Amino acid sequence: MLNLAMVEDEDEEARNLTEHIEKYFSDKGEKYALRRFKSAVEFLREYNREFDIVFMDIVLPKINGINAAKKLREIDEDVTLIFVTNMANLAVKGYEVSALDFIVKPVVYDSFAMKMQRAINAVNRRRSVEIAIQTDRSIKVLSASAIHYVEVSRHNLVYHTEEGDFNSRGTLESVEKKLDGENFVRCNVCYLVNLKYITEVAGENLVVAGDTLKISRARKKVFMQALTNFLGKRE
Repeated sequence: MLNLAMVEDEDEEARNLTEHIEKYFSDKGEKYALRRFKSAVEFLREYNREFDIVFMDIVLPKINGINAAKKLREIDEDVTLIFVTNMANLAVKGYEVSALDFIVKPVVYDSFAMKMQRAINAVNRRRSVEIAIQTDRSIKVLSASAIHYVEVSRHNLVYHTEEGDFNSRGTLESVEKKLDGENFVRCNVCYLVNLKYITEVAGENLVVAGDTLKISRARKKVFMQALTNFLGKRE
C-alpha cells in the first residue's frame, strides 16, 4: 500500500486531485492511503517520513511550496515529490529540490495517470530489499537502506546500521550478492559500503556515517566510478 500526502489549501483543487487519485487506484485495484494538509507549516510540523509520494502546491500560505520542499529535503532526501500548480514557470524550480515532476492545474486525468505511474515506479525503485541475518540470539531482518556498511574479519560479519551493530557469520561475497543493485560497493576486501552514507572522501580515506574507512589502491578506481555514478543519479 502506498502512503500519499497532499499539501493543498484550496478545497476545490484538493477534491479534484483526490478524485483522480481515487480513480487511478480503483482502476489498478490497488490500496492507498491519502492525507491532506492545508498548509506547508502543518505538513512540515507533522512530517515523520511515513509518506511515499507528496503532492505539493506551490502557492501556499506562510511558506510556499518551493521553500517547503527545501525544508522537506533537509529531513527526507528520498520521498517522491510532485508539484501541482497553475504556475508552470515556477515549477521548474522543483528540480532544485529533486522533484520528480510537476502537474499543471487544472489537473487532467490522463496527464495525472501518466505521472502517477512514473511516481510509483520511482517508489518501487527506492524501496529497499531486506535481508535476514542470524545473530547470536535471534534472526534479525535488516532493510538494505538502513545498513551503513558491512565489515568482515575471517568469517565474522558486522552489520553497521542505523539501529546499531549486529554480528553474524558469513562471507562478504554472499552479502554482496544479496545487496546487488542496492548501491553497495567494496572499498577494500574488508568493507562493503552503502554509497548513500558517504560524507567525505580524502585520499585513501572515506567517511561513512561518521566512521573512517580505507580505500585500497586496487579498488579505488572502480569504487570512485561507482560513487560518481551514484551522485550523478541524485542530481
